[in-house]
Amino acid sequence: MGITLFFLVLAPLCLIWINRPERLIQLMIIMGIFEASAAITIGGFGIAPNTLPAIAMVCYIGAQFLLGARYPGRARVWPLLIPLLVVAGWAILTSWLSPRFFEGRVYVWPQKSTPPFVITPLTPSSANLNQDLYLLLNIIIFVMVALYMTRQGAPGRPLHPVSILRAYFASVLLAFGFGVWQFASHVAHVPFPSDMLYSNPGWSILTEQTVGSLPRINATFSEPSAFGGYMAAGAFCAGWLILNDFPGTLVRITLAAAVTGVFLSTSATGIVTLGIGALIVVLMGVTIHAKRFLPMIKRRAIQFLIFSIVIMVLVTVMIPDLLTSLGTIVDSVTNKQDSESYNARSSTDLDSLQAAIDTFGFGVGWGNNRSSSLIPGLLAAIGIPGMLGLIWFAWRLISRVRSLRRMDRKLEDIQVVNGASAALAGYLVSACLSAPTITTASFYVFLALLISGIARAEGTQASKAPASLFPPAERRSPNPGRIRGTAPSSIRG
Repeated sequence: MGITLFFLVLAPLCLIWINRPERLIQLMIIMGIFEASAAITIGGFGIAPNTLPAIAMVCYIGAQFLLGARYPGRARVWPLLIPLLVVAGWAILTSWLSPRFFEGRVYVWPQKSTPPFVITPLTPSSANLNQDLYLLLNIIIFVMVALYMTRQGAPGRPLHPVSILRAYFASVLLAFGFGVWQFASHVAHVPFPSDMLYSNPGWSILTEQTVGSLPRINATFSEPSAFGGYMAAGAFCAGWLILNDFPGTLVRITLAAAVTGVFLSTSATGIVTLGIGALIVVLMGVTIHAKRFLPMIKRRAIQFLIFSIVIMVLVTVMIPDLLTSLGTIVDSVTNKQDSESYNARSSTDLDSLQAAIDTFGFGVGWGNNRSSSLIPGLLAAIGIPGMLGLIWFAWRLISRVRSLRRMDRKLEDIQVVNGASAALAGYLVSACLSAPTITTASFYVFLALLISGIARAEGTQASKAPASLFPPAERRSPNPGRIRGTAPSSIRG
């Protein structure tokens, strides 16, 4: 068992903020960028740094539940939580049943393959136990954060859910700073703390990849595509909030850093995700929110174009060889389907779909198969019943968000709903391109933040509903004793 610098820093902070769950949530978001690091190592297994504040938060809120604490928005939150809880229960159940029912009849890609990397028959084992534990911890975090963030706060210390968004912006800027630091290390041999940042023995770290003469940057993440995907999700969140009049300069700095970080990573996943996000914004601007968004999109587009031209001119003058490397990056993105990695990923996805078919649509169980992208991975893991449950969950969230469109977008709860939904969209788009599952706790925190924001906004909307000063009087019968019969002539007219 080994203790790293992360543990020495985080353990005191968790003790100081043990009665401040909102601080622990912020700390968990910021520490989420250090996915290739470990706070504690146990043999070949590493505990991620954000696990420490997550456990402290779960312990405190769990103790409150045991002491009888009840949160004001629980009546609105629980109906929204139930679909995902049902899917999680199904995933854990099938992780133990499917390997026993379909043993030797279905072929899967193991979670942690060892050379030679080959597809293997499905068999009962304890290999999926870690994945079940991660899922269970994430679901507990999801439920507790969703309930806790509906409270108003203690007297003199109100709860501001938008502070979680600002912590997310800080995490994007911090990850971008480490990316620039790593780039300087590759180019100018500036010392870089690789041993500290890549201390998790459970991850395969890819730090020596290049595109042409440019090094690929993974910053604090295990690989460049993870870094690019995180930056793209940050750009989704910041860009959507700017279009919805989110105040302050921090969000604008975050957008610029996130977009730059995507290109710094040279990740095809990040670049394509960023392009899809821009397309979504434009489509929504010209359809759903045309009157409000079109002038803003035009104004921001002109500003972004001028900024891009200035940067391109400066970079071309200062680093002439960069154009050749940029051409290589463009070729790698546009011709990705011709590469060996793309063919291997496609083959893995097809094998995952075949595993779902071979189990008659029930799935091989959570943690028993590893795909290359999200949709085939979910189909293989939880099957058609689980996917239907996720569609049910997503539809309920979308319908509730749409019902809040007429509320003032400058309200804090609406800003939280907009920011959380945009960040989730970024995570999902990136995962659909090149991630087997979404196991990061930050995703579940944003999901909980979205649900709590919906509950708080609906509560505000209900409290502002116009009430009649004099309710309409009940219609009285002229003859109360008669239930049936012919009305008097004065009523019949």
